[in-house]
Amino acid sequence: LVQVAGTVLPMYGAPGWMPRTIVVLLALGFVPALVFAWVFEMTPDGIKRDADVLPEKSIASHTAQRMNRLIVATLVLAVIYFCVDKFVLAPHREAALVATTTQAAKAEATTEATQKARDNSIAVLPFVNMSNDASNQYFSDGISEELLNVLVRVDGLSVASRTSSFAYRDKCVGSVAIAKDLGAGYILEGSVRKSGNKVRITAQLIDAVNDRHMWSETYDRELTDIFAIQDEIAKAIVTALRGSLEATKAKPVVAVLADTQNMEAYEIYLKAREMFIARKDVDQSVRLFEKAVALDPKFARGWEGLAAASAIAGSWGYHDRDYTALAAKSARQALALDPKLSMPWAVLAMVENTKLPINWEAAMQLHDKSVAADPKNATAYLWRAISWDNLGFFDRALADLDRCIELDPSYQNCTRWKAVALLNSGRTEPALALFQQGVANGFIRNRAAEFLPAMVRRGDRLAAELLMASFGTQPKLNSLLLDALAEPSPPSSTAKALANRKLIEGDINSNLSIGTSRYYLWLGAYDLIATSPDIDSDSQIAWDRSQPAFRNSAGFKAVLAKLGVPAYWRAKGFPPQCRGQGNNDFICDPIQADNRQVVR
Repeated sequence: LVQVAGTVLPMYGAPGWMPRTIVVLLALGFVPALVFAWVFEMTPDGIKRDADVLPEKSIASHTAQRMNRLIVATLVLAVIYFCVDKFVLAPHREAALVATTTQAAKAEATTEATQKARDNSIAVLPFVNMSNDASNQYFSDGISEELLNVLVRVDGLSVASRTSSFAYRDKCVGSVAIAKDLGAGYILEGSVRKSGNKVRITAQLIDAVNDRHMWSETYDRELTDIFAIQDEIAKAIVTALRGSLEATKAKPVVAVLADTQNMEAYEIYLKAREMFIARKDVDQSVRLFEKAVALDPKFARGWEGLAAASAIAGSWGYHDRDYTALAAKSARQALALDPKLSMPWAVLAMVENTKLPINWEAAMQLHDKSVAADPKNATAYLWRAISWDNLGFFDRALADLDRCIELDPSYQNCTRWKAVALLNSGRTEPALALFQQGVANGFIRNRAAEFLPAMVRRGDRLAAELLMASFGTQPKLNSLLLDALAEPSPPSSTAKALANRKLIEGDINSNLSIGTSRYYLWLGAYDLIATSPDIDSDSQIAWDRSQPAFRNSAGFKAVLAKLGVPAYWRAKGFPPQCRGQGNNDFICDPIQADNRQVVR
C-alpha cells in the first residue's frame, strides 16, 4: 500500500505530506489491527470473539483462502502496473522531462545570449541638426556616421548599421523602444550646431535596458577640432562600456581616421557621401567628391568616395562622361594613399566586370581583397554576391547576401539581389515574396525586369502591366511583350519578327529600365542577345528562367562566352547546374517549362 501510494500520488500532484500521513496511520493502526485479528473472527453471524466460536462453526480457513486470493490478485495487478509504468509510462515521462529541460535550457541560453549581445551592442542615432541652416543636416548626419564608423572598428562592440539606425529619424519613438527593435543595449544620440568655423556637439549615452543616462558631454570647439571631438566621444563610450567589453576578452581600441586637415574638403566630403548613400543626384555626388580631392589631393577617403560614386553612376542612368575610367583611377589613388581601405578593391572588381570578356579570376580576387580589408563592409559582400550570381554560383551569392543582410538588415539592395539570386536558382515563390517586400518599401524598379515573367506566369497580369508602365515604354509595346511572356516558350515567330521590327524602328533602346537584351530574350530572338549593347550591364540574363528554350539554344552559350564565364569555370570549376563537355564545350541542366494556366 505504501509503495503504491508513493508511486501513484505524485502522478496526481498530491502534496508531499500525504504519503507520510499514510505511513503514520498504518503504523498507528498496525497493533490494534493485529490484536483485533487475533481476538476476533468473522462468522456468518457477524464478528465474534475467537474463544466463543465452536471449531465446527469456524470459517477461518475459508476466510484465509479468500484473503490469500485477494492478496495474490492485488500483487498480480501491482506487478502489471509496475511493468506498464516501467516499460511504457516511464520512457514517455523521461522523454517529456528531457524535452522540457532541453527547451528550458535553450530558452535560458537564448535569453543569456541575447542579453550578452545587448550588453555589447550600441545604436548610433542621427544627431539632430540644431543649426539655423536646415541644409546643414548633412553635417550632423556625417558626424553621426563618423562616430558609427569609429565604433564599428572597436573589437567586441556590435554596432547597428547606419541604415537601421537612421530609419528612426524624425520618428516619435523612445530610445528604449528603438534599442529593443535594433537589439541594442545602448543608444548614442545627440545634436550638432554649426556656425561658421564653430561647432557645438552634444552627445549622450543611454543604457536602454535600464533606461538611464550613463554619460553626456557638450563640446564647444573650432571646426578644426572635429576629429579630436570624435575621438573623445568614442573613448568616453568605450570607457563607459569597458565592463561589458572586457567580458568579451576584447581589447577595445579607438581609432579615429583623421585623414585630412582641410575642413572645407571634409565638409564637402560629408555632403557628397550623404548624396551617394541616398543615391540622390549621383552625378552631383561625383562632382562634390572631385572638389574635395582637389582641395586635398591626399584625402584617401575622398578618393574612395569618388571611386564608389563613379562606379555606380552608369547603373543609375548617367552616361555623360567615362565614369568607369574615373572609378578605376580614383580607386587606385585611394589605395595608394591608404591600402587598408575596403571599397576601392570592390570598385576595381566592378570595373573588371565592364571589360568584355570579363576576367572573372581577377575580379573575384579583388572582391576577396575588399571583404578581407573590412569584414563588416556590407557593400563588399553585396558586390561579390552579384559576381557570384553572374557566374551561376547561386548558393555562394546567397551566402554573401545573407551576410550583407546580417550586417545591415535595412539594406534594401541586398534584399533585392537576394530575390534575384533566388529567382535565378529556381526558387520563384520566395523570390517574389522578397521582391514584393521591396515594392512595399518603395524599392520598385531595381532589377524589376527579372520578375515580370514570373508575375505573368502566376497570373498577375495587372500587377505586371502596372510595373511595366513605370518603365517608360509605349503601351502597345508593353502589351506585345506581356503577350509574348504569356506564350509557351519559345514565343512564336510573329513575336520574333515584331521584336526585330520594333528594334529597327527604335521603340526599344538600351537607356530604358528594360535593356535591349531583355526584349530579345522575351520575344524569342535568342541569337541576338549576345549582340545587345547592354549585355555587360545585364549579365544575369544568362540565368533568366522565363524562357526554358533559351537554355538549350546557341544564344545561351554565346552570351556566356561573351561574358567570359566558361573560361572561369574551366579554371576554377563549374557551378552545380553546369559541367564541362569535351575540351572547350559545356552543358547546363535544362529548365522545366512552367505549364500553369496563364491569365491574359
